[in-house]
Amino acid sequence: MTADQRPVLVFDINETLSDTGPLHGVFEELGLPGPLAQTWLSGVLREGFALAVHGESQPFAVLGEAVARSLFAVHAPDREVEEAVRHVREGMQRLPVHPDVAPGIATLAEAGFRIVALTNGSEATAEGLLERGGVRQHFEHVLSADDAPCWKPAPEAYAWASGVWGLPLERALMIAASPWDLHGAARAGMRTVWTDRHGAPWPGYARTPDLRVSGVRELAARLCGDAVGLRA
Repeated sequence: MTADQRPVLVFDINETLSDTGPLHGVFEELGLPGPLAQTWLSGVLREGFALAVHGESQPFAVLGEAVARSLFAVHAPDREVEEAVRHVREGMQRLPVHPDVAPGIATLAEAGFRIVALTNGSEATAEGLLERGGVRQHFEHVLSADDAPCWKPAPEAYAWASGVWGLPLERALMIAASPWDLHGAARAGMRTVWTDRHGAPWPGYARTPDLRVSGVRELAARLCGDAVGLRA
């Protein structure tokens, strides 16, 4: 696969590159069950998707704080609500990358792939994650849907991003852990890779991804070995 044949690699951030497992500990530090972290994160996504249906958008941080306040009205934390909201926000900003991310991204960069990030979260949070993970220098762009017309998986988000990286969506490969993201990207015209770290079943209602891998290290091995022939 020559350089001009390679797709632009577009990485989602939350759960794809970031390890959200430590958020369980953040909620436990508030005296709450750890699994409420997933309830909170799912709620934030729900609100963002609902706005996207109407062609509207709000920053992840705004929605995150609003959903946390609603959650804490039902599940009382062990401190003042605004302090607990701040604790969750700061916890998101401290998340690490998965262990396989740094070696995998380095291999892809050394092979000459263009690498960008596209997240529904904030640009600052994504930048911080990639800096902590030691991979920021390999990313040509770190893009946030805060600057797009609306969140992924609305097609406008992917179309806006393709204008920034300067290639049509058909020349891009969306890499994500969330089936909803990959379904939206496929509908927009992108090829897709599912990073399935847990051996979960693929939901039958979503478009089947072009490639399924266990993480970024396996993705690098597959693409650099040209094992799947993902050409533009």
